[in-house]
Amino acid sequence: MEFAIRTGAFALVGLGAALLAGCATEPPPPPVVAAPAISPDQLVGKWGFAAYHRDADRARTMKEAAAQCNKPYVIAKGPNGGLMMNLADQAELSELVLKPGPDGQTYLGPAGPAPTADDRIVQNVDPNSFTTVWVDPDNVARYGTSVYERCGQKKV
Repeated sequence: MEFAIRTGAFALVGLGAALLAGCATEPPPPPVVAAPAISPDQLVGKWGFAAYHRDADRARTMKEAAAQCNKPYVIAKGPNGGLMMNLADQAELSELVLKPGPDGQTYLGPAGPAPTADDRIVQNVDPNSFTTVWVDPDNVARYGTSVYERCGQKKV
């Protein structure tokens, strides 16, 4: 009887070790990347545009952006469902896409995984305004935080 109990205990320990060994060889699951928090349609339109480098300048810059509606920055829908906008230091428009990042933020940039140096983080989105911050520190130093204020209020 004692032999049977001991054998059963060894069998359970062996089974447990085998299960743990099986778990150790499986790769961890990939990070879950959700869909972007906003859709391209929310950003299509005419926008007043301005930028700031210090957070204390945000409110003033939002007013300055709204004042730019006499010469708006137009964000159009791209041929593949993205947004036609400028990249840093590019005069030509490029089709950019909204994409989720592994950190839960929404990025705007060329197609492909986020984040890359050409991407911007999209923040503070509401129907009539949004801000973007470049991922690349050099672009942040040169361009700051971009503020877009909708020209003509969109119904909420």
